[in-house]
Amino acid sequence: MAGSGDARTTIAVVALGLISLLAGGPSLVLAQGLQSGQDVTLNDGVPREVENVTVDQNLGAQIPLDLPLTDSMGRKVKTGYYIDGNKPTIVSLNYSNCPMLCNVQLNQLAKSLADLDLQIGKDFQMLSVSIDPKESTATARKTKTKYTEQLIPSQPGVEEGWEFCTAQQPIITKLADVLGFRYTRDAKSGEYYHPAMLAFVSPKGVITRYSLAVAFEPEDLRKALVEAGEGTVGTKVDQLILWCFSYDPDSNSYVPQAWRIMRLGGAATIGLMLVCLAPYWIGRKGNVNVQSASAVEVDNGPPEQPRE
Repeated sequence: MAGSGDARTTIAVVALGLISLLAGGPSLVLAQGLQSGQDVTLNDGVPREVENVTVDQNLGAQIPLDLPLTDSMGRKVKTGYYIDGNKPTIVSLNYSNCPMLCNVQLNQLAKSLADLDLQIGKDFQMLSVSIDPKESTATARKTKTKYTEQLIPSQPGVEEGWEFCTAQQPIITKLADVLGFRYTRDAKSGEYYHPAMLAFVSPKGVITRYSLAVAFEPEDLRKALVEAGEGTVGTKVDQLILWCFSYDPDSNSYVPQAWRIMRLGGAATIGLMLVCLAPYWIGRKGNVNVQSASAVEVDNGPPEQPRE
């Protein structure tokens, strides 16, 4: 009977986690399967092990460009190879053996990338680093293939533009600290409790925006990349649209800024009025000049005839 009670508790907590996922809020759900007999905080359904699992949004922080990584082909690279000074980068921390959250997050991300009109590798880079220091290069390569092969039709540059890297624990810790990524490892199972996170990074390595949801609207991805690109991504129209929106961390999306839209509308109205009235003013000024010239000729009268 005790076993059935533990099972019911586990099912209830997992159900709460899935509801949190589907609600689209910040995803601090378990990456690890619940173990029988774990203490559970019943007021919110979150195990005590994940109380400190969160993301401190270190906006403006600089990602070191000299952190050593190993890519999915076994090559030794540094973070600066991906954050190359020319285009923005989306950075995520995951691991291949994650039983739930990473798979959900990366599948949803791949779906949004398939509908995105910006091109991976051309307009922006993507870097996923494993938080498991024991993850092998072969496993990272297999994980990369799992997500990139479905994107090749719509994102032909994805093989070069989205890399899955491994690293040693001190490097993982340093990168996670800079990103504000707080996670923990279960000693018994070897699995990790961690949040879902995307960090949007400028061409120079400055963190400009976070997304903490597991579902990503293509338009929100585009806005975040335009913001991170600092003029290197998108058009002037994109920059103008971005000016009219601001990021709402509660909804994990960009929302319209009414006062900015009103200012833009007012400026456009004034500009349109000036364009419409300009011909009238120019024409009126021309008529006044013609009338003045005619009046001068009348006042002077005909030229005097020379006397014989």
